Amino acid sequence: MSEQDVDDVAFLTGDSNTGLHKRSIYEHNGVAVCSQKRALCIATIVFAVLFAISLIIAFAGPQNDCPCAGEKPANLEAEEDKESSKPLATNGEVFPWNNVRLPTFAHPTRYNITIHPNLTTLEIKGQVTIEFYVDKETNFIVFHSKNLTISEKMVQDRKGHRLKVAKLLEYPKHQQLYLELEESKFRKRGNYTVHLRFVSKLSSELEGFYLSSYITADGEKRYLATTHFEPTYARSAFPCFDEPQFKAKFKMSIFRDRFHIALCNMPVVNTEDAGFYMGTGLLRDDFQESVEMSTYLVAFVVCDYERVSEMTRRNVSVSVYAAKSMLPQAQYAVSIAARIMDYFELFFGVHYPLPKQDLIAIPDFAAGAMENWGLITYRETSILYDPVETSTIAHQWIAIVIAHELAHQWFGNLVTMKWWNDLWLNEGAASFLEHKGVNHVSPQWGMMDQFILEKTQPALRLDALVSSHPISVPVKDPSEIEAIFDAISYSKGASILYMLESFLCEDVMKRGLNDYLNSHSYQNADTNDLWAVFTKHSNHTFDVKAIMDTWTQQMGFPLITISREGNIITATQKRLLLSPVDNETELLLPKSPFNYKWYVPLSYYTDKEPQNVHNVWMNMTDVTFEIPTDVEFIKGNINQTGFYRVAYPEEMWTSIISTLINNHTKFSPADRANLIDDAFTLCKAGILNATIPLELSVYLLNERDFVPWSTALEHFSSWASKLSESSGYKRYLKFIKRLIGPVIRYVNWKDDGPHLRKLLRSNILHCGVWVNLEDVVKSAHDLFNDWMLKGKSISSNLKEVVYSAGIKYGGEKEWNYCWEAYQKSQIPSERRILLNALGQATDPWLLQRYLLASLDRDKVRPQDVEGVFAVVSRNQEGKLLAWRHLKAYWSKMQAMFGNGTFTLSGLISIVTSDFSTEYDYQEVSEYFKNVDVGGSQRALEQSLETIKLNIHWVNENVETINQWLINYLNEHAS
Repeated sequence: MSEQDVDDVAFLTGDSNTGLHKRSIYEHNGVAVCSQKRALCIATIVFAVLFAISLIIAFAGPQNDCPCAGEKPANLEAEEDKESSKPLATNGEVFPWNNVRLPTFAHPTRYNITIHPNLTTLEIKGQVTIEFYVDKETNFIVFHSKNLTISEKMVQDRKGHRLKVAKLLEYPKHQQLYLELEESKFRKRGNYTVHLRFVSKLSSELEGFYLSSYITADGEKRYLATTHFEPTYARSAFPCFDEPQFKAKFKMSIFRDRFHIALCNMPVVNTEDAGFYMGTGLLRDDFQESVEMSTYLVAFVVCDYERVSEMTRRNVSVSVYAAKSMLPQAQYAVSIAARIMDYFELFFGVHYPLPKQDLIAIPDFAAGAMENWGLITYRETSILYDPVETSTIAHQWIAIVIAHELAHQWFGNLVTMKWWNDLWLNEGAASFLEHKGVNHVSPQWGMMDQFILEKTQPALRLDALVSSHPISVPVKDPSEIEAIFDAISYSKGASILYMLESFLCEDVMKRGLNDYLNSHSYQNADTNDLWAVFTKHSNHTFDVKAIMDTWTQQMGFPLITISREGNIITATQKRLLLSPVDNETELLLPKSPFNYKWYVPLSYYTDKEPQNVHNVWMNMTDVTFEIPTDVEFIKGNINQTGFYRVAYPEEMWTSIISTLINNHTKFSPADRANLIDDAFTLCKAGILNATIPLELSVYLLNERDFVPWSTALEHFSSWASKLSESSGYKRYLKFIKRLIGPVIRYVNWKDDGPHLRKLLRSNILHCGVWVNLEDVVKSAHDLFNDWMLKGKSISSNLKEVVYSAGIKYGGEKEWNYCWEAYQKSQIPSERRILLNALGQATDPWLLQRYLLASLDRDKVRPQDVEGVFAVVSRNQEGKLLAWRHLKAYWSKMQAMFGNGTFTLSGLISIVTSDFSTEYDYQEVSEYFKNVDVGGSQRALEQSLETIKLNIHWVNENVETINQWLINYLNEHAS
């Protein structure tokens, strides 16, 4: 909808009959008296006006921008329904603005906000002054408010003259306030100010302005108040124009106790005693006015934390705040944050514009982190690092999250999407750039090699579902926003930028990003603005918009099918769907503006010249090209830089597998991972026989690299969940035991070596515990007993393996010991490992106890509930328990997390993703028919589709896999 559509269509004229006799709760009652003579005059005028309007309508031609031009109006019954469905304000009056989006003729320019939170009573008192201008004459404005009680209101013009307010109406469904002037109007291009006082409560949910707490080393519970405003929660902290396009400057004042500190986006410029009338011991901190930014980036915290600080090369102060007992764990974060900021300034060619950058660890936090400009909030496990206790994978995660949020300070904060349909511009770009940031500070970690594990492969899995969505997805209602904070916006967005860089080259990418950030600083932009700068800096070699629109404006991705006739290769493209699609189903698929064709940068090399890279463009078409006659195979999609999959003819698969077994190093680690990923996925889609991925997996006997093994273990785990009830399951586990034996001897139990070997060791040993490899289980159980009975420490990278083995092959005593350790630990990463291990129990009673504990905030933090369900659901003994628990406590979890949060979506996906019978499908489908899933509808659709896929996979593959395993194990019996 265009701006004009929003401004004009949304306004409702007239009031309902009942509404005429009711007034807003925000205004005084009044009585209007009209004489008979005056009434007659008014009636005559009204008749004349209506007659003139009817003539205008009769003779005016249809407008080009009206979607209904030339169409017959709806029938009378429909019109009556429309009349009865007019929105009603809280006082019963018709709410005159009937659009979930705000009108665009009023633009805020500055907020002056004062907040006084009471962390004991949870009461908040606040006031806000909003300066705004209007670009057309009007007598009303509309802005946002949620769960705020407005106690005072005043409107002034630029000269300070008060304008009388006729009404202030509230419409909770859209979380909007409608303010109308009584006599005067807001003049075109005029500047005005609205003053509002309000009261509210600190939220118990992890959104808006909410209460959190932590336990000190001495066991004392302390409280803090913090914010999380993305995407639409600023309105629950103060009245505002809560859409990303409405950028403004913010000036904050916060009242606090003397033993607290207050933090905000900008530095404190003044602190003074609040005075007798505000209460003894209160101070008021005034903060420097911010740069122009969107409301969802505003942040403030009141806490008793301390900090560690460093300076960037340009003397920007970087500080990490944490509870005193955890402050030593903040040192790593502050060190790499300063270095990554220096790197991004050079990479973007744009200085960080604020005088400081704070990072703060929040005990209760729904997301991993939030990029609030100048005050980034983090979950404790995403920022606090103990060099002795924190594992390598947790260490890497902390670096990734820090880099992600710092990338946002430019990409998302300095330049912001216009509306949430371009969320990927924020999250996809930051997810791509995070790997560059970490790669700069820790090049030995091989972050760009790991990119395909973290981004490309997860996105490909989700995007092959019928129920996926385009990267740029229409968002008509804010309630739909939470649903697109998923692997498509984040990981697919990052992956297509990775692909774009592969054919543009990094230098063009950097120059384009520099141009984009400089051209749109402190403004909003959309996807087309980004494509335009890349086209410009490629010297128009590429029409980037034409190419990338096929990747952002339609869901899915192509399967490139290779066929060969002599020395001619033909590459065809077709959308890959995991679900079997018949003609009837195909008619129900969402239409695509490009008919599911893509501009594909097909890269390949041949077995004869693997160092010689070839590139062929598939311009929404199929292509043919020549290869030498002696070539046995080509390897497409080099290093999996492209967001597509490749299917080879059977003879090429045979040659590829033979090469892998004889000398796997002829392929790079990324290419080996890509071949594993494609083979298993194409089997899942019914394109490859299950024997191909099994034959290919045999080469893993010689594999020693983390990236291919990580890919393989992901698919092995997926197969195991579907084979677990089949007669061949034990044979499958025996096959995996055989594959991992050599690499276990390679990694051994000594926690040393380079970064990627440590990651490999942790994954492989964990696999050994899962398949009950005797030597691994015994070693792990011995280490567990030494820890539990003798107090011996365990190396950080072995802890998850050891704790899991102790609980999986132990009993109640082992479980209770780990549960107590979880409750006592002051190391967030340690608590996370214990949280995962506790779900490995095989005793249903212990798993049920764990699930019940997850609903108690004093035992398990709300943000960790999803993690509890994840580990229990992956446990064969806990899969059905988790599902029953989800059903039994669905309403309680809705109350805990809110109906629009991604936590509920995650719970649905996690608990049902391994179901693989018709009974499972019917039970899930029937249960959710009678349940309000709110913003989790897409997650439910994806879960049901996944169950159907699992059913189909089991029916098609179990017997083939079992027979192959019988033959293989007989041939290799020892």
